[in-house]
Amino acid sequence: MSSAETVAPNRLVADMHTHTTCSDGVLSPFALVEIAEAKGFTTLAITDHDNMDAYRSLIDGGYNGSLQIIPGVEISCYDFGREVHILAYFLDHTSPDVQEYEKFYREDRLRRANEMVHNLNACRVNISIQEVIDEAKGATIGRPHVASILVRKHVVSTIQQAFDVYLDVGKPGYAAKTPFPIAKAVEMVHRAGGLLSVAHPGRFFTNPATCLELIETGIDAIEVYHPSHWHVTREFYRVLCNQHQLLSTGGSDFHGSRDYDEQNFGTFGVTEYALKLLEERRDTIRNAQHA
Repeated sequence: MSSAETVAPNRLVADMHTHTTCSDGVLSPFALVEIAEAKGFTTLAITDHDNMDAYRSLIDGGYNGSLQIIPGVEISCYDFGREVHILAYFLDHTSPDVQEYEKFYREDRLRRANEMVHNLNACRVNISIQEVIDEAKGATIGRPHVASILVRKHVVSTIQQAFDVYLDVGKPGYAAKTPFPIAKAVEMVHRAGGLLSVAHPGRFFTNPATCLELIETGIDAIEVYHPSHWHVTREFYRVLCNQHQLLSTGGSDFHGSRDYDEQNFGTFGVTEYALKLLEERRDTIRNAQHA
């Protein structure tokens, strides 16, 4: 029996959705890699929000461990009248398109943070933009940084309560991101040699008609296996992928800041076969770009 045949076909080899201190995670890129190695993964995609700094830090830091690191990012799109997150994999981090997109979102996130601070001040919540910048510690600024300040100042008891009361859509502290349509993300990612998967679609796309509109944007895959998806939800998206020649991805959405993160890391991901299909799709996209 060959070594390939001894590998359990359903064993998860890669977590395709994780976060570090380069966005709203609590572990450094190197610390996250160490845990992934300990979990027995062969591959890890780091998908921080709107930046690829974690991948660059590993490459520049000379990481030479056992893990294959997939250069990834979680893109904040705004489409269908709502915020939609798109996971992008195998991107060329030196691509001018990618770097322009990262610059755009750094500036937009700072603009958004200023607006959130203004909105909270209007609600008599005492918070400053400098506190938000300090909380981010150089990472891409996001709502979790604002939420952490609200918890520390005893405005709310938990991060979730901060979102529920102040920071979610329609709440008094919310500020919208600048629209970034999915089709634009598809164009950028494909040009940079990568592929796209819709993150945790169960939060946004439960209407079959809307799902068809989503597919028409040119996405390559759907994140079928995510902690927020129940069995029925996973089966719905798995069948949808099969019907429309889309690939399935999976990941823990690990941040390290939530009670269930440790349990989910190692429980959600993709198999060796699913990873191979993603790599083949990547090669097809790159060949088409160079044709």
